[in-house]
Amino acid sequence: MKRFIRLAAVLSAVAGVATAVVAYATAGPPNHANRLEATLQETVQQSLNYSADYGTRLGILTGSGTLEGFGAVTSVAGFAADVSIAACGAGSSTGVRSMRITAAEGTLSIRTDEVICVTPQGRVGTGTYEVDGLFSTGVFAGARGSGTFTNLLVPHIFTISGKLKLANDES
Repeated sequence: MKRFIRLAAVLSAVAGVATAVVAYATAGPPNHANRLEATLQETVQQSLNYSADYGTRLGILTGSGTLEGFGAVTSVAGFAADVSIAACGAGSSTGVRSMRITAAEGTLSIRTDEVICVTPQGRVGTGTYEVDGLFSTGVFAGARGSGTFTNLLVPHIFTISGKLKLANDES
């Protein structure tokens, strides 16, 4: 009888642990509330200036910062800027970037469209982003979302605000 009680207790404990592991694995990170809010301090790692020949600049940025609900993150972005399009006056340009934001739970891939204008604060980019769930991993795999961003070019501070719907979100 004692043996049966011990076996039942062990099986109950194993079942409880298994249930907790499954619940943790399928749950999204707490409190992200379908929002994407991030601030990244970026550094230019590579910049190629083809302004004279092709009217473009290309480059790679790395960064670090925080993603609300996910904690500390790092980022890598490739960008292309078209300096031949003066969308908002002299010295302005347009650009696109493909960006990976990596958190402990996975990597979020986003793509942006941007207009960079000369302002009293310096060169400032503004635009929209789209979450690329196909190229995102971990908890971000299959995610969707969109929103806006501000890109202060000196110092490089990239701020994102918008929606993020994880694939396993119920709401």
